[in-house]
Amino acid sequence: MTEAVVGGAKAWLAWGIAVSFVLLVFALQTGYAITNVYVADDLGLTLVQVGVIGSIYTWVFAIAQFASGSVLDRIGARRVLPVAASLVTLGAFLFANAPNVWMLLFAQVLLALGASYGFIGAGFVGGQWFEPAKYGFMFSLVQLCASLAAVAGQNVINLAVKEYHWTDIMNTLAVGGIFIVLLMVIFLRDPLTPEQARARNLVWPGFRNFFNELVDNLNTVAGVRDAWVNALIGGATFGCMLALGVVWGPRLMVSAGLEQSLANETISFSWFGLAIGSPALAWASDKWRSRKKPMFLACCLQLLVILLILLAPERSASEFAALFFVWGFAAGGSMIAFTIGMELTDKTHVGTSAAMVNATQFIAGGILMAIPGRVLAGTGLIARFAQIESEAAETLENYQWSLIVYPMILGFALLLFLFLRETYSEPDLESAS
Repeated sequence: MTEAVVGGAKAWLAWGIAVSFVLLVFALQTGYAITNVYVADDLGLTLVQVGVIGSIYTWVFAIAQFASGSVLDRIGARRVLPVAASLVTLGAFLFANAPNVWMLLFAQVLLALGASYGFIGAGFVGGQWFEPAKYGFMFSLVQLCASLAAVAGQNVINLAVKEYHWTDIMNTLAVGGIFIVLLMVIFLRDPLTPEQARARNLVWPGFRNFFNELVDNLNTVAGVRDAWVNALIGGATFGCMLALGVVWGPRLMVSAGLEQSLANETISFSWFGLAIGSPALAWASDKWRSRKKPMFLACCLQLLVILLILLAPERSASEFAALFFVWGFAAGGSMIAFTIGMELTDKTHVGTSAAMVNATQFIAGGILMAIPGRVLAGTGLIARFAQIESEAAETLENYQWSLIVYPMILGFALLLFLFLRETYSEPDLESAS
C-alpha cells in the first residue's frame, strides 16, 4: 500500500532522485554553449543551423511544457518521470552519434520532450512529499540546484573538451541518464493516501478528454490580461539570459579576443549569478511587499549590463565575468513571474499558470537564440540596416549588431510593467489605504 506520510528520509530520497534528473537536463542544456562550436566544426554547420538547433530545443520544450503539469497531476511522478528521463537519455545518445543536422534536430526534439518534465517534475515531487508550507522553499532549492548544475556543467564540459571528443562527453552524460532511470524505477514513489491511490488508478480518460481539460485550464488562465503581460515580461528577461548563456555569449567573447576555453569558463558566471539572484530577488519581493518593484529593477539592471557589454565589448575575462554574473543575478527576477502568475489565478490553476510562464520563457529563448544567427547570415531588417552581407565574417562589429535585439526586447519588457498590476498581498494593501 502506498504511504500517505510526507517528509522524512523517503521524501528526501524521492526529491533527490527528481533533482538528479534536473541536474542532467541543465548539464545537457548549458553544455551546448560549449559543444556547439565543436559540433559545428565536425558536421560543417552554418551559424544559422547552430542557432536553429539550439532554438528547436526551447520551442519543443515550451510546447510540451503546457501539458507536463497536467500529465503529472493525472498520472503521478512515479510513472511519468522514468519515461521522461528515458527520452532525455535516448536524445543524448542520438545527439552524440548524429551523422547530420537532421539527426541533431530529432535528438533535440527527444531531449526537449523529456526535459520538459525535469524542473516542473522536481517541483511536483517536492510539493507531493513535503508539507504545503515548505512548497515554495523546496521549489527555490530546485532552482538553486538547477543553476549550480549549469555552472558546474559548463565548467566540467569545458575542461573535458580539452582532453576528450565532444561525442564522448555526450555519451558519458547519456550513460548517467541510464543510472537515473534505474534509480527512478527502483526507488521513486508517489506519497498517496488510499483514496488518492484509487483515484490515480482510474482508467485514463482518453486523449480527447484530457486535451479538452487542458484547453479549458489554459483558456481560464489566458483570459486574465495580466497573466499575458507577466508571461511576456518573464519571457523577455529569461529568454535573453538563456540565449546569451547557451549560444551567443561565448561567441561574442571570442570575437572580442578571448580564447574559446576562457570564454566558455566566463559565461558560466551568468548561471552562477542566476543561482544567487533567483532566491535573493524572491526574498526581496517579500521583504519589500512588492512583486513588481524587484522584477522591474532587475529588468533595468539586465538592460544596463547588456548595453555595457555591446557598447564596449573589448574587455578582459575578469570584466566579462563580473558583467555576466550581474547579468545572471538580474535575470533571477524572471523567477518572480511564477509567483505573480500564481497570485493572478485561483489555486486550481496554479500549475497551468506556471506552465504558461515557463513555456513563454522558453519560446522567447528559442526565438532569441535564432535571431542573431539570421542577422549574421545577412537576413532581416537589422542585417540590412547594418549592411551585413550573406555569410558575413564573425567580426566583433557584426556580433554587436546581431545581439542588439536583446536590449530592444528588454526595453519592451520595461514598457509592459506599465500594464502589470501589483499582486502582493492585495487585501492588506487595500485595507492599509
